[in-house]
Amino acid sequence: MSDYKELFDAYVVELRQAKAVAEAWWQALLVGEMQAGADAEAAREAVDWRWPLGPVSHPFVIAVFRKYALECQRLNDAAEEAEEDEDDEEDLDDSSESDWGRDDTDEEDEEADLDALEAPVEPRELLIEMLANRIEDLAEFMADFVFTPLGLDKNERWI
Repeated sequence: MSDYKELFDAYVVELRQAKAVAEAWWQALLVGEMQAGADAEAAREAVDWRWPLGPVSHPFVIAVFRKYALECQRLNDAAEEAEEDEDDEEDLDDSSESDWGRDDTDEEDEEADLDALEAPVEPRELLIEMLANRIEDLAEFMADFVFTPLGLDKNERWI
C-alpha cells in the first residue's frame, strides 16, 4: 500500500467527520434565520449571501484539507529528496532508457490507482479529484471547494 493511499484513506475519515459538523452548522444557520422571522427561501438566501460556498467553507473542512495537503507535500518532498540521493549515487549511462518516461496511457488508465501513485502528486489532485468515482458523497460535497487555503514559501514549497 502506498503512502499516498494511506494518506487518502485517513483524509476520507477526517473529511467525513468535518462534513457532518459542517452540515450541522449549515442547518443551524438556516434555523437561526427562520427563527429570526425569515421564510425558508429568505433564510437560504441570507445564509448563501454570507457563505456563498456553502457548508464546504466551514473552518473544520478547510483545516482537514490543509492538514492533508501539507502532508501530501511532505510525501512529495521526501520522495524528491530520495530521488536526488539515488541520482547522486548512480552513474547514469547516456544510452539508458530508464529515464525516457512512461508510455502513453489509454483512456482506461486515466483514473489513477491510489496504490500506484508515484510522487509528486499535487495535493488538490489527491484530495479533491481522486474523490470522484470513489467516494461520491464527498466528491459532491467538495465540488464547491474552489480555493486552496495554502501558500508557497520562497522555495515554492507549500506552507
